[in-house]
Amino acid sequence: MADITAKVVNEFRQITGLGLMECKKLLQEAEGDLKKATQLAKERGLKNAEKRSGRSAKAGRIEVAFNENNTAGAIVELNCETDFVARNDAFRAMTGDLLKHVIATASAGLDLLAQQFLINPAVTIKDALVDLNARTGENIGLARSERFELSGPGRIDSYVHHDSKSGAMVEVSCGSAEQASRDEVKQLVKDLALQVVATNPLAVSRDQISPEMVEEQKQLIKKLNENNPDNAKKPLQVQEKMAEGQLNKWYAENNLLDQPFAKDPSVGTVADVIRKVSAATGGEPIKVNKAIRYILGETASPDAGTEE
Repeated sequence: MADITAKVVNEFRQITGLGLMECKKLLQEAEGDLKKATQLAKERGLKNAEKRSGRSAKAGRIEVAFNENNTAGAIVELNCETDFVARNDAFRAMTGDLLKHVIATASAGLDLLAQQFLINPAVTIKDALVDLNARTGENIGLARSERFELSGPGRIDSYVHHDSKSGAMVEVSCGSAEQASRDEVKQLVKDLALQVVATNPLAVSRDQISPEMVEEQKQLIKKLNENNPDNAKKPLQVQEKMAEGQLNKWYAENNLLDQPFAKDPSVGTVADVIRKVSAATGGEPIKVNKAIRYILGETASPDAGTEE
């Protein structure tokens, strides 16, 4: 059996990220040949990834990143099995690398796993996740990703909770690049992202809520009112007016623009705050184009290297 020195074990560990004992074992099998040992590590990683693929992966991280002028951004949820691995440097680095890939390639959701990894074009993203699976010993899965990109002046920004278990990304359009660069606008978009995480609106505006959701709510209101004996005694016109008011209240709670501003409800609705910031930054209207919110683990638990 080849004499495996500590120097060779440490060198192999730097290459693979595996534990010392596992590195020594693989090197012994490969009779000290680094290239052969690396191949064995890859083969073992693939085999072990298959074994781990059915295990629940509800821990992980939600992270967001942007290009240098905040005109393109990405949000990613990468899952693992435990919070311990979610805090691991290699896992955190993978999340950051995936964000760079999505921002640069405009590829969120488009067979992302099969693409050559921007950080290392010699492998696919799936290969990189399988390698991380082998290094951490846990089922690793890319649950989802989303990319925003402005076609004109504006800003994209985010809020991610300190534990990286929830986050949101918001895109707004502005009248000019100068307006988009104002501190008031930067703060506004961050505040809107915080609002989205805190209140989880169904849509940006009332008219964007799906007709199916509206109809479902109408039927729920109707059923609740019919089951209330006090309402049944009231004239039909009054009952209809009450139902209309209840629906309007539901609308206001479930679209971003009509919600009370979470950071300071005393200043009015989100729409009121946007109008004030628009006026303070030159008068051009600021428009919220879209928003997205991720909560860790709310999608189905992915298999190793799969994306929902």
